[in-house]
Amino acid sequence: MLVHIQSGHLSLTEPLSKYINSKVQVMISRYETKIISINVDLPDVISPKGGDDKCCKIIVKINSNSSIVVQETAEDLYDAINICTRLARRQVKRQLTFNVRTRRKIRGVLLLASKEVEIQNPAN
Repeated sequence: MLVHIQSGHLSLTEPLSKYINSKVQVMISRYETKIISINVDLPDVISPKGGDDKCCKIIVKINSNSSIVVQETAEDLYDAINICTRLARRQVKRQLTFNVRTRRKIRGVLLLASKEVEIQNPAN
């Protein structure tokens, strides 16, 4: 799985890079086989209050050709990363659980339909 970290005007230091990688690994540890890539973007945002806010944007690409985008802004970059990874993990879990439930429902409907056909057309 590919983790790509992009920073705007921030200098991406080694400790910050390790911190992001560790948070991402914790975020996707359970779903690692189903995720293709993760992009972490750290743009600098000017807040309406006049100060510089830090933003974290995570894009998770899942095997089923769908993407999850989560963005969080905070005064501290580490807070933004923490919140964003937590939200991304929740969205990935929700998306993958939804896909499993949908497949089970479809399988159940197909089984019922095939049983009805067998009942209506018994083999002689």
